Amino acid sequence: MPSIEGYVTYPLGDALIIRAKSGFTAEGLQNNPKYDFCRMNASEFGRVSRMCKHIRMLLQEVLPTTNKLAVVNAFTKKMRSLLVYDTVHEKGARTLASALNNKEGQEALLGYDFNPDRAFGLNYAIEDQQLIVQVKNNTKSKLQTIGLRLLVLDVNLETGEGALQVGNWHFEKPDTLALCYAIPEVKETGGTLFYLLEVQAFSLEEASYVPAKEPKGLLIFKIVAA
Repeated sequence: MPSIEGYVTYPLGDALIIRAKSGFTAEGLQNNPKYDFCRMNASEFGRVSRMCKHIRMLLQEVLPTTNKLAVVNAFTKKMRSLLVYDTVHEKGARTLASALNNKEGQEALLGYDFNPDRAFGLNYAIEDQQLIVQVKNNTKSKLQTIGLRLLVLDVNLETGEGALQVGNWHFEKPDTLALCYAIPEVKETGGTLFYLLEVQAFSLEEASYVPAKEPKGLLIFKIVAA
């Protein structure tokens, strides 16, 4: 195969491909100023990915179990998009803790559902420390019962340490116009509070409520920064 200084040659089918050498090396990526932007992105993405994993581990008992990869990727993408609300640090050093300390950052995350394929339409509002919810069945199946419960995730967005408080299920009929629940008070916290609403279809079997197959919803409806 012919060799041309400054170029790489290789066969592709019946053709001979000639390309200029890029000069891209691992050492260059670490030290060359022209890769500063790549290094900043990689640094921020790494921090966001690790924090998202911490949060998912804290939520592992309540996260949707269908299409787990889509849940992981969508959440990481959403959280990374929040870094623009960190007005304290320069690009490359931005953090989720600073982004979610910003009111605009919180508002950008409100209403986020961990399961985009949930079987329900959800509308909610907060009035006088009450969560008002409207649930609409998006499936063709005749659901007997909808279960709703409130959760509070208390997580330190610097260390990833945290705890999840899970409320009791409230069982309601589908398509009820308005449901009202008291929002839990958390007086002592070690981090940022994420208030979540879990919605799951149930069927009544032998006097017991059994989760149905329809995909559930798990959305963030309130955030209180550390």
